Amino acid sequence: MPMLIGIDIGGTAIKAGAVGGDGRVLVRSQVAFDRSLGFDALIGRLSQLTQALQNEAGESASAIGVCLPGFVDRLTGMLVDGGANVSALRERPLAKSLSAATGLPVHVENDGVAATVGEAYFGAGRGLRRFTLLTIGTGIGGAVFIDGSVVTGSRGEPPEIGAVMLREADGSMANFEKLACAGAFLDRYRRHSGKEIENLPELFNVLEKDEAAVKTVDEISQIIARVFAPLVNALNLEACIVGGGVAAAGEALLKPIRAYLPSLTWPMLARNNRVLQAACGNDAGLLGAAWLAQNAAKLHAAAQ
Repeated sequence: MPMLIGIDIGGTAIKAGAVGGDGRVLVRSQVAFDRSLGFDALIGRLSQLTQALQNEAGESASAIGVCLPGFVDRLTGMLVDGGANVSALRERPLAKSLSAATGLPVHVENDGVAATVGEAYFGAGRGLRRFTLLTIGTGIGGAVFIDGSVVTGSRGEPPEIGAVMLREADGSMANFEKLACAGAFLDRYRRHSGKEIENLPELFNVLEKDEAAVKTVDEISQIIARVFAPLVNALNLEACIVGGGVAAAGEALLKPIRAYLPSLTWPMLARNNRVLQAACGNDAGLLGAAWLAQNAAKLHAAAQ
């Protein structure tokens, strides 16, 4: 495929890359997401980023794929739901405006959907027909991939797996995102140990010697398994993939998820399922966005 530009807009950073024909990221760039920027200034920043990537790669791009939190209406290219962390983009024509600024076709997609596509074609989902990806970080995103495409709503609405409601041990109800996001790990560790811990890498680094850290990861692994299980039961998934910042824990997180999942899943379906670590890391979203942009450009050309 010709070179593409993939842009992943998050609440704290914009990650971008020039993606080559073999799916390799040829050039990467990351800048802080400045929430003080208005819509026009942000479009200017994205346009400059696109040009800089093309200059460094020494090649012109054929299309731009952008992903961001929230639901982007595919008919208008506008962010119409979610996106609290990227409020400058709400109800504004991102795709149309960035296309006008760069002269390139632009496709905009939900970040969880894009990351799932990235893992499907370039990462841990390659060769799989049916899997789910959870991206667990500041929030929880992800999607389900079946037979070549991500499952979305009639207008492209993304799944909201983080909104799944779960009952806690004390009988109270809370959504999955609140119980298993990056902050939930730190809060739960604080409750078990009475100590503060700065970030997830610090928590994962003390797993071998800190019982409170082990208990924290074990409890949240069970919560994650409780969300994976009904998806496996309902959809006969071949794999459950864990991505986002918490995936850095590797086997320390995946192993207890694998231990809990069979007791929550129909035996035959459990045997057919694997729990895997995402392979694309921070590139998943921009790779998926680029791939989707290429497909959208092909469909548009065919319709002409």
